[in-house]
Amino acid sequence: MDNFIDALLSPKTDKIPDEYDWFAPLIGDWDCDYYDEFNGQKRYVKGEWLFRRVLEGAGIQDVFIFPSRDTKEKAPQPDGEYGSSLRMFNHFENCYDVVYTCDHCMKRLRFDKKGNELVGKVLDEENTYWIFSDITDNSFTWKNVMVSDDGSYTLDCEIHGKRVK
Repeated sequence: MDNFIDALLSPKTDKIPDEYDWFAPLIGDWDCDYYDEFNGQKRYVKGEWLFRRVLEGAGIQDVFIFPSRDTKEKAPQPDGEYGSSLRMFNHFENCYDVVYTCDHCMKRLRFDKKGNELVGKVLDEENTYWIFSDITDNSFTWKNVMVSDDGSYTLDCEIHGKRVK
């Protein structure tokens, strides 16, 4: 197992140019608060999100754990997710190609930077976006939204992350 971890994890290299190293501020461990509506009821779930550089510095991978390992026994969720995203920098288009997978779905995205937001278009879903915003050294916001043609959006779920010290 150590050989696999050693081959997967990596330090920063020159494979992602500094000006496109958009996900670097997320590298580390995060405690997260997840909000959505489930079966017509507003819901809160405690989770964790872990980000690391991988594959000789060419990508950034995460592990998405909702509910968190500490809370899954006392607060199980019927639709909980234990998944992972792999973000690979696309040198030809200066963006990130991303795949997310868990036990019940797989999604492909393309992420670009728009102002201070990292905006991922879900490629196989019309008008669906995953957006990282308000990224600081110690916090971030993530949203899954549906954007209408008029620019208005419907929020599917929202996550607030706080860095684990």
